[in-house]
Amino acid sequence: MPETFKSLSVAAEVGHRRRRIIFALCALVACVFVRAGAAAAARGPQQEAAAASKARIVTATGARVRSAPSASAGEVGRLQLGVVVRELERSSGREKVGAAEDYWYRVAAPGSGGVEGWVFGGLTASFDAGRRVEIYRRLAGDRLKAEESGFSDRIELVGFLERAAPEMKRRDERGEVELLRLLALHKALAVVPIEKQSESPYQAWVKKYAPQIVYSEPAGQWFVRSELFWDLQKKYGDLPLGERIAWEASQIPLPGECEGYLPCYMYLYTVTEGRYLKLYPRGAHAGEALGQIADSLAGIVKSMSSPESPYEVPAADRAEFGRTVALLRSQLGGPPHPKRALALKHLDALARRFR
Repeated sequence: MPETFKSLSVAAEVGHRRRRIIFALCALVACVFVRAGAAAAARGPQQEAAAASKARIVTATGARVRSAPSASAGEVGRLQLGVVVRELERSSGREKVGAAEDYWYRVAAPGSGGVEGWVFGGLTASFDAGRRVEIYRRLAGDRLKAEESGFSDRIELVGFLERAAPEMKRRDERGEVELLRLLALHKALAVVPIEKQSESPYQAWVKKYAPQIVYSEPAGQWFVRSELFWDLQKKYGDLPLGERIAWEASQIPLPGECEGYLPCYMYLYTVTEGRYLKLYPRGAHAGEALGQIADSLAGIVKSMSSPESPYEVPAADRAEFGRTVALLRSQLGGPPHPKRALALKHLDALARRFR
């Protein structure tokens, strides 16, 4: 065969193979798109929406879920503070509810039996799991500052923090949530009406937390047991958080009343601010702790100059009083501070008075 025809034949064969390859690639791409389209159709619009759904966290207590995006629509359920829900849909426009103006969101609560419906945006906030700790911290902080909140609001905060603690992966984050829970519990107890504590809903709630709380007859109020704070400080004492826990522990009221019995007052200093100062003589709240002790002792010393002073130490108790004073003096030891010097001065005056 002439060389010219051989060259033409080879070229034709190459071109034919190239067309076959191109055709096969086109068929493969078409197949991929067909399969993708079929998969999307099989998933359906609800599953597609769920895959792209966002999350929101409930920032109000007892947030109402409604059947339609309107404040006048029927209520289908309620959501507790801190619950994270899936955002399924957003209303086309904003609505003003009370002083807030926001969108409505159709949401689904977690769990197979979770409520689904519309919740006003002003009762929720966008939730990012990667910023969980920051969001929880801000939400709890805001709720703890709400002085006008009622009992139901405060117990929901306790519940939220109890659910949040196991979600914390880092030790310092978990410790902070545990501290916030104790503070929230203390805040909830402060609004339990003593005359109604045997009625619903207070009775069941007080009974639930009975091992963690103590009743003070003179104050007519329940307090969180201070040892729970101190136990928490021991647990996290090796972290910077330990100082904050110790300070909060020193500020929790104790049950009972000293009624002028001076050894009692000295003892209280040793288990509150004195204990904090022993652990953290240079702590962030050291100046404040020293000031509280110094001011209190100054009032006692001043009162001692009056024949009508209510403060006394029976002779039988003076040895024990001296030991308590010595303990407090050791707790007040630390770097120079005007309030430290003043507290020690007043303490020495009382020690001389009741030798």
